[in-house]
Amino acid sequence: MIDPGRRVLLFSSIGHALMHMMTAFYAVIVLTLAASWNLPAEDLLRLYAPATILLGVMSLPAGWASDRFGAPAMMVVMFLGLGLSSIACGLVPTGDTLALSLALCGIGAFGAFYHSVGIGWVIRTAKAQGHAMGVNGLWGSAGLALYGIVPGVLITLASWRAAFIVPGIVCLVVGAILWMQIRQGKVGDRPMPQAKGTHVGRRDFWRVFSVLSVTMALEGVIWQALMFGAAMVFEVKLAPEISALRGGLASWGVATQIVLWVGLATSMIYVVSGVAQYAMGRRIIDRYPLKATYVVASALQVIAMLALAMGNGYVALLGAIASAVLSAAAGPIENILIARYTPSRYHGLGFGAKFVVAFGAGPLAILLIAWVRETTGSLELLFLGLAATSVLITLVALLLPGSDRDAALPAPRVAPAE
Repeated sequence: MIDPGRRVLLFSSIGHALMHMMTAFYAVIVLTLAASWNLPAEDLLRLYAPATILLGVMSLPAGWASDRFGAPAMMVVMFLGLGLSSIACGLVPTGDTLALSLALCGIGAFGAFYHSVGIGWVIRTAKAQGHAMGVNGLWGSAGLALYGIVPGVLITLASWRAAFIVPGIVCLVVGAILWMQIRQGKVGDRPMPQAKGTHVGRRDFWRVFSVLSVTMALEGVIWQALMFGAAMVFEVKLAPEISALRGGLASWGVATQIVLWVGLATSMIYVVSGVAQYAMGRRIIDRYPLKATYVVASALQVIAMLALAMGNGYVALLGAIASAVLSAAAGPIENILIARYTPSRYHGLGFGAKFVVAFGAGPLAILLIAWVRETTGSLELLFLGLAATSVLITLVALLLPGSDRDAALPAPRVAPAE
């Protein structure tokens, strides 16, 4: 029989993958949609700005609902809502930007459920938090990797509509399976135990959350700028390399679209970062002080942003990969700190508040991408500014509590659903 904690990790991880893929794949689909609808890619990308607002704002009510109705039930809502919204995107009439924007808002609203619900669910039920967060992060990064591959393949084989509809169907199926597992009592939840040697007070809580509110907001801009800007950067900076690859395959009678290669490049970022996050969960987060790891990752982000801004070809690609790896290191640390310093009965609200801050940066990142690209013709200036932002993040992160708080949590068994 599968351990209840493993079932939780499995469903939460699948949700992490689907959520990240489906809240990011529009950045790749939009390249083909622009040609199909004969509209500028920048204008179509702006249609996703309201969805990114909902991706942040809806995190708080989603967290409240998780505290009120339980994390397992809210995960089912997320799967079903994401699936129906994605299918709706694939069925909009050609050229109907309003209908597309509304359907994208559904993806943003239901995508907001995951981090408020799923992350705390995993941490509460994990025997080894770092390892569980590493596994969960690996699946999340797999979803980000697929956001380039899946639409690229589905567009090549079928159309941009299939790129929305097929993942939507997968979401509906997973949601139905999870609901059956809950009804059978095979999936449940449990309260968060107190960390050994940690006495959490109101002062400690506000110190941690105040510091993380600043760092998470700024990191959110970097993360979203990379997610939505990478495809546009690679379309230009990797043009010679992509042309050579297409030419080589064409000589063998294989015709490929540019969007496929751009999608593969963006996918590579998150394949590498996912493997790195799993390794860090097993070998770093469970073994080394959280604060020190967080500060180092933030400092190295400066170099990654400079490489992405100033490098050409594969140097820019390496900078993007490094940035994603460093973000993959920072995210689980933030989650563990919030779980340890927030009372268990308020975990949903705690994680909801975090992701209001983190994902609230999405609209700003999208608007900055559109404005900088229209003004300068490229995104170099944007990423230079984000290098300076990384310096500020590092300085603020130094205010976090020290390693005396990094005690491991006990891990009682998961209570089955009632």
